Amino acid sequence: MKNYYLTLVLGLFCFAGIQAQSLDELKSMKADKEATIAALQAEVDGIANQIYTFPGWKVGGIGVAGFNALANNNWYAIGTPNSANQGLNIGLGGYANLDVEKYFWRNNVDVNVARSAAFTDKDNNGTKTVALTNGLNLTSLFGYKLSPKWALSAEGRWVTSLLEFIPNDLNSLLDDEYGFAINSPGQATVSAGLTWLPINNLVVLIHPLGYQKNWPGEFISSAGAKIGAAYTGEIIKNVAWTSNLTAFVPYGGAGNVDLLSTAGDAVLNTVAYETGELVNWEWINGFSTSIWKGVGLAFNLGLKQNKQQADLGKARLDEVSGSSLATFGDNPLQSYYTVGLSYTF
Repeated sequence: MKNYYLTLVLGLFCFAGIQAQSLDELKSMKADKEATIAALQAEVDGIANQIYTFPGWKVGGIGVAGFNALANNNWYAIGTPNSANQGLNIGLGGYANLDVEKYFWRNNVDVNVARSAAFTDKDNNGTKTVALTNGLNLTSLFGYKLSPKWALSAEGRWVTSLLEFIPNDLNSLLDDEYGFAINSPGQATVSAGLTWLPINNLVVLIHPLGYQKNWPGEFISSAGAKIGAAYTGEIIKNVAWTSNLTAFVPYGGAGNVDLLSTAGDAVLNTVAYETGELVNWEWINGFSTSIWKGVGLAFNLGLKQNKQQADLGKARLDEVSGSSLATFGDNPLQSYYTVGLSYTF
C-alpha cells in the first residue's frame, strides 16, 4: 500500500512538472511570436513612412459629424419641464499636397457648420433660440526650394462665412431657413516671403510682403506681414493632429469704420481703429483617432481674435435685441469646438 501511495505522489509531481514545462514553453512561444510581430510592424511602419515621403501628390482628409437631441415633457424636476433642443455639427478638413525636388504646393480646405436650436417652452415659439456657427477656409501655398529647409514662397488664403440664419414663426425646432452669406464677414490675404521646413510635417511662414482685404466693404484693408505655421501628423499611434496658426500684422490702416446694420441701410455705430487694433490671428486644431477602418472620434477647436469682426457682431446683436449694451474697446477671444464621429480618408 505504501508503494502505491508513493507511486501516486511521484506521478502527481511528474504531471505538475510536465504542466509547468508546457506552460513555460507556451509563454516562450508567445514571446517569440510577439517579437516577430513587432519586427514586422516596424517594417510596415518604415514602408509607410517611405510612401508618405515619396515625391508626388498626397491627398487626404477627415470628416466629422455630431448630433444630439433632448426633449422634456412635464418633467418638473428641472426648471424647464417642457424644453427641447437639437444640435448638429459637420466638419470637413482636406488637403492636396505636392512635394518634389525643386518645389512644393500645399492646398488645404476646412469647412465647419454647427447649428443648435432650443425651446425653453415647446408650447411657446417665442422661447425658441437658434445658434449657427459656420465658415470656409481655403489656403494655397507654393514654394520654390532654396535648400531642403528653406524656400521662396507665396500664399493665398480666403476665409468666409457660408450661411445666414433667417428666422420665421413656425413652431418647430427644424423649420429654420438659411441663405448663402459669402464674405459676411470675409477675409482674403495674399503674401510672399520665405517658408521654413524644420522637420517633416511642419511648415513655418515668414512673409513680410502681404495685403489683407476685409469684408464687409466698410472694414479697413491694409498691407502688412503674414506669419504662420501648419502641422499635420500622427502625434501618438492612431491619433492624428492637424494644426494651422496664422497671423497678420498690418503696416498701417488706422481710421474709422461705420458698422452697418444687417440690411446695410443704417449705421449702427462708428468705431475708430489704431493700426495695432487691426492685428488679427486664427488657430484651427483638429484631433482624430481611428478605431475601425478609418472610423473614429474627432475633436476640432478654433480660436481667433479679430476686432473688426467682433465689433460688427456685437453691434448687430444689439440691433436684434433692441439694446445698446455692446462695448467696442475690447478684443475678445473667439472660439468654437466640435466633437463627434469621424471618418479619415
